[in-house]
Amino acid sequence: MPARGRGVRAYGLPSGLDALLALVPAAPASAIGRARRAEQPASSRPRARWICRDARRAQSIGGGMDAQRAKARPAARRPLAALLLAAPLLLVSCGRAPAARRVEPRVRAVLEAHGAPALPAPPPAESVPLLLVADAAPSAPAPLKRPPGAALPAPEAVVSAAVPFAPGALRDVRFIRLRDTRGAAVPLRAKPLAVWPMGRSIRSALLVFRAALAPGERAIYTLDFGAPPPSSPSQRADGPAPPAPRLAQVPQPFQVPRAAVLDEALLPNPDGPIAAVLPPSWYAASLVSGPQLPAMDDRRFPGFEAGIEGALARMTPAYDAYGVSCAAPYRTYYDGPHALYQRFLRNGDAARYRRARAEAVWYRQHELRFSPDRRLAVHVCERDDWSPAAPLSWQVLRRMLGQGMVDDYLLTGDPAAREAVLAMGEALRQNQAALTGGREDVLRVTERNMAWVMMTLSSYYALDPRPELLSTLRGLADRTVAWQRQGASGAFEHDLTRADPSECERGPRGGSPFMTALLVDALMDYHALTGDPRVREVVARAAGWLAERAITSDGRAFRYLWGCETDAYDDSGTADLNLLIVPVFGAAYALTREPRWIEVGDALADVGVKEMLVKEPKHWNQAMRAFGRYLGYRAALSGAASEWQRSAGRQ
Repeated sequence: MPARGRGVRAYGLPSGLDALLALVPAAPASAIGRARRAEQPASSRPRARWICRDARRAQSIGGGMDAQRAKARPAARRPLAALLLAAPLLLVSCGRAPAARRVEPRVRAVLEAHGAPALPAPPPAESVPLLLVADAAPSAPAPLKRPPGAALPAPEAVVSAAVPFAPGALRDVRFIRLRDTRGAAVPLRAKPLAVWPMGRSIRSALLVFRAALAPGERAIYTLDFGAPPPSSPSQRADGPAPPAPRLAQVPQPFQVPRAAVLDEALLPNPDGPIAAVLPPSWYAASLVSGPQLPAMDDRRFPGFEAGIEGALARMTPAYDAYGVSCAAPYRTYYDGPHALYQRFLRNGDAARYRRARAEAVWYRQHELRFSPDRRLAVHVCERDDWSPAAPLSWQVLRRMLGQGMVDDYLLTGDPAAREAVLAMGEALRQNQAALTGGREDVLRVTERNMAWVMMTLSSYYALDPRPELLSTLRGLADRTVAWQRQGASGAFEHDLTRADPSECERGPRGGSPFMTALLVDALMDYHALTGDPRVREVVARAAGWLAERAITSDGRAFRYLWGCETDAYDDSGTADLNLLIVPVFGAAYALTREPRWIEVGDALADVGVKEMLVKEPKHWNQAMRAFGRYLGYRAALSGAASEWQRSAGRQ
């Protein structure tokens, strides 16, 4: 389970952030306990599970440690020593059972003090290892004169790292410091990239610094936060996050402070020669892309971990051989950048980071078309003369990949990713009247249309939490709640024939299980940002419909379509879709704390893993995009109930 110190524990709000806290795996030890273990001899301290694994999993930080040591120069032994020193800051020793969740009284005290605007106070000091990997070729250095036989010094490069934080963990980037392998302070530039809208704490911060590593070399730096920043002018930040508003107030607009230029060469460099990554436990605890469980901790579904990796490696034609298509299967179907970032977050290695990053850049370069002023962006499959006065086509709505682009921004700080999220979001915001006010409500033709729009607008609000965007999002939630309540089944009932006549010749009132799963995923993104209590009932009703009415007679899969009068779809031939659908049960458990949802989800996930069919990018993205979230939801199964969990039934 992820190691979560006091500084990264989510501070709950009655309106919803306690729900986020409930989704994060329990901390195995307190910060005090880790500090005491740090005083023990290295030989008696537990090994870090970030590197404690069998040979098959050795690649999760980019390569086996034995192979790395065999290739390392004598000077490169320092990173290994640093990792041993940092072991107590990562995870408990291999095989140790996770401890039950503890909700500390301090959380409530902070919440009560949260009501009055005040300058942010430093959280308890925390540290996390930052792994630097020189895995990309730098630009050719200028020839250097050196004595014969002297070693060529390692080239210095600008390193860019976006560090996510859990809700409530950090409110001021000036509390961040960085130390190299020797413990020396590293000159650093830091600025907030985004905040959690409800609590106004920092969601992700961009760090830019310089490091010198030879090609193939690794180093482990230490990221400290919580302690006051040093007085040295070389360690500065762009400025504090704004004071937290009172709980009853509507969040006010937040403008990320303009970067203070410390050195013209210190610019964001997400594709530079040195990648900087954090342990997967840190990413999981941060909730940066929803709840997660590190792949190394997935003991319940090991077949999924092996199958999803093997399928990507063996795919023929290769994943990146696919291109843009407005009709045939295409590589970003089901949001390829998001699926690949989910894979990276669960493993935390440089190679998977590079792969996800490349897919996000490819999507922007090949599949987005911006308006001349770059304020709007739509998919290239939309008509060239499109304007917000005309509804976007259904095929375009599902190609607007807000989740993948917001992942790219929060994990790299690339302003091009932010531009894409804001431009797609603004296009959809301005298109709302056309989508919902014409001859038909396009968003309610099928669950998928509502889902993709809500995902992208949630991503937009996550980066620009203005009241008018919140109003647009709540309007979508209002329509979704009303849509479900118009029927008694718990499905989002609609005319199946209107959505796709080739799949159902007559089905005036039905539903699509896999499209419903996409809509629930969107609702959970919305809930994480707003805490809307209505989401609990909507998700629970959808889960009940799936478990009781949309499941096949043999209990192994879901009907491809439910309510079709010309085809009952009562077979398990689409069991591979289970991995896309079972996250609905994880979400239902996270919101209701009813263990039965995990029992149902696990049984269907077992079948989905066995029947996993991955032949092309569409299938791979389908299996990968949300199953990690399901594992994150179920990771809290053994945790103790929080205050929000105890009060959830009374809301």
